Amino acid sequence: MRFSKKLSTFRCIDSHAPKPAANPYRQILRRHVPEPLLALLVFVMGVWLWNNHFGPAIAYDQQTCRMALLKIDRDLRLAEATDHLPPLLRSALAIESRQAALKTAVDALDVLGAENALDEEGKYALAILEALRRGINPAQGTFLDLGLPGPPEVGAVIRRIANGEDPWWDREYLKQTGRLSTSEMALHAGTTEGDPRNHELALRAIVARGAVWLLVIADLGFLPRVFRAFGRALRSRGSGYVGSWPMALGLGVFLSAYLASIGFGRTIDLVISGNLSGDDAAPIMLPSWLFALMDAATRFLPPLVALGFLFRRSRHAVDRLGLVARPDGALVLGTFALLAVVDQFLKHTLGASASPDPTGGLSSMESGPSGLILAVTSACIAAPIAEEILYRGVLFRSIANRLRVPAATLLSATVFAIVHFYSAYGLVSVGTFGAACALCFAATGRLTTAILLHALYNSAIKIPEWIVYHAPL
Repeated sequence: MRFSKKLSTFRCIDSHAPKPAANPYRQILRRHVPEPLLALLVFVMGVWLWNNHFGPAIAYDQQTCRMALLKIDRDLRLAEATDHLPPLLRSALAIESRQAALKTAVDALDVLGAENALDEEGKYALAILEALRRGINPAQGTFLDLGLPGPPEVGAVIRRIANGEDPWWDREYLKQTGRLSTSEMALHAGTTEGDPRNHELALRAIVARGAVWLLVIADLGFLPRVFRAFGRALRSRGSGYVGSWPMALGLGVFLSAYLASIGFGRTIDLVISGNLSGDDAAPIMLPSWLFALMDAATRFLPPLVALGFLFRRSRHAVDRLGLVARPDGALVLGTFALLAVVDQFLKHTLGASASPDPTGGLSSMESGPSGLILAVTSACIAAPIAEEILYRGVLFRSIANRLRVPAATLLSATVFAIVHFYSAYGLVSVGTFGAACALCFAATGRLTTAILLHALYNSAIKIPEWIVYHAPL
């Protein structure tokens, strides 16, 4: 009797004990994303992408003209100083011949002229460079047609040369017009061939771009390992929690995070430009460090939103996605070499059909030492981490859980390329890069491998670009 009373007491105590907590990740996996909501998110993103690709082009301003003139000036200096190099080497170093550089320059300035974005210096440059391209005396250029009073004054050109403020076409203008005798040219101006800045710029380009090619050549030995790893990746399957995400859930999270970043970024742009306050409000001039901080916030918002939906603790996200695991260095280097070779093929087959970008992708925010810090922190650190988490860690993994790796690689790479708003060459090049990052992630299960590849790829573009175009000359 006493034993039965104790037993009933234990049962009573046990009935009031707290039940084990439900597994939060099972609850996440059971979440259902309604198809109408998913369709709405796809529609909104599609409208955004359509507007950016096919909508009204953003008007160029005179800041664009200044960046275009900077690029034209340095490209022509490079063409002048490396004229003695073999054509194959010049092509590998992305240096055009003099005539090709003149054509590119005139095409870029024509684009700005059609948008009424040429300032006075740009108009003088267009008239002179067009004449040089056609092989006629620059003094007979289309100055009057461009609304200028006439050819530039010789005295003003000489003063710019004396102050070291002359672009490439100033000395060439004096030389080709014959306004000065040979002795006067040597005394007051010199020649474009003898300008020491040209040789310094050529040395920079050869060292910076040549270093990238030396790295590519050294990495070609890793290609067999890359092909084996990619073969394993195409046959691989996801495992654990990240390998169990329903595709609809992953797509819903990706789209929500991406659209949230668009709204945040647009708001920041409106505040900085002054358009949010009114039509007459002046733009806000931000110091470089604050702009870099805001850029990082805009980049990291989408992956943070996505990880917040899919994980309950940050360490779980880090462990499951391999965000602190040791990357496969050999796979990264071999894939980088493969991408460099493929990109050369794409550049020669699709690059010629691309519409001319007046600035060549240069940004005034990356000028000078502070610009280098911004370029490195934004393009070489923040972008690789944020984009790999979102596009490979969430989008690719979610699609691969349903459609397997080959289809997921193609679809996620296509989305990655489209959101970057490039020309035909750019879309294919970026899509190829995105596919390579996806296969690196699938082959190793470590997102750090894709992040390191992304950082190396961007650094190989941004750092030589800054050395050639943005570093003071």
